[in-house]
Amino acid sequence: MGDDRQSEGGIEARMADTVKVCKSCRTRAMDAGVKIAIENHAGDMQAWELVTLIETAGKDYVGAHTRFRQCTWTMEDPLASLETLGPYVLSTGIRDSMVWEDSAGAKVQWTAMGEGLVNWKIYFDKFAALCPKVPVNLEIISGFARPISYLREDFWRVWPKAKAGDFAKFLALAKRGKPLESHKSPDAKAEQEYQKTELERSLKYCKEVLGLGLK
Repeated sequence: MGDDRQSEGGIEARMADTVKVCKSCRTRAMDAGVKIAIENHAGDMQAWELVTLIETAGKDYVGAHTRFRQCTWTMEDPLASLETLGPYVLSTGIRDSMVWEDSAGAKVQWTAMGEGLVNWKIYFDKFAALCPKVPVNLEIISGFARPISYLREDFWRVWPKAKAGDFAKFLALAKRGKPLESHKSPDAKAEQEYQKTELERSLKYCKEVLGLGLK
């Protein structure tokens, strides 16, 4: 998973470091009328861990930049992650995910919207209730799979407090998934075109199927 979980002191030490930095900026943030949005960039924290960080730092000036597709990298179901993090969300970066079982555990591959496992109609009903003033921002990066090797003997060393209920929901997601072929572009220009096409399909799906966007 994310390298921070494997660093000295584990993820809790890195969370404490982040809280310290946030608190050092609190006065300036409050005086400027801005909030700090913490991005779980590499999939280091599960939703409850990010909530713990925010509550410890102070939710009056700290919230979440929620990349909900990262939750599949931390063995969570996107709908369950939204229910936990929703009240803290300040900004978003959203894409779909496919999850499937393999010999070492599971693999996760990000996809264009509507081409993964997330039930987006249910998701955005919950999103509207939990995050009523938060814009929906798409951040589409597709084409590669990430292993979640939970059957390896050493895997759980950096996840000592992972919750069985969250993992069970992730397993249920993986059992519904199907393997996808990874994409490899021959050069940078071709990769740009590939990702642009993924974004265009995602925008079309969000507008035409989900009814998102300005009316």
